[in-house]
Amino acid sequence: MSVGSAMRTAGRSAREKAETMTHDMKERALEKRLDRAESEGERLRFENDLLRDEVTETRTEHRRILDLLESRLDDMTKMDDETNGKTSHKGRWLLFLMAVGGGAYYWFTRQRGGQEWTGGMNDVPTVTESGTTAL
Repeated sequence: MSVGSAMRTAGRSAREKAETMTHDMKERALEKRLDRAESEGERLRFENDLLRDEVTETRTEHRRILDLLESRLDDMTKMDDETNGKTSHKGRWLLFLMAVGGGAYYWFTRQRGGQEWTGGMNDVPTVTESGTTAL
């Protein structure tokens, strides 16, 4: 139902005035939507630019890190070539020390006859009447 058909009983000038007002209202609403869409588009372009800058910075940072790693690996291969393939085995040294310590522990427990140490945190020395301390 349009404004023109709703106003059949009104005069011609009133109908034209009402149609002009509805046309103006529709135009203003359309302009508002266009303005909102334009501001949203600007905001999205700005965010897109920020994200693009961040991605390029991240890529350059990744490239720099990869270059450093590659140079470090090249240095290590050069060092291996200079030392004729001899490398440090820190893990083997730790394993050797653990084996020696375990062997020593086993030997000492066998020498004591397999007795376990019974002292603990809850054992509090007490003083007897003779003045000596006992556990």
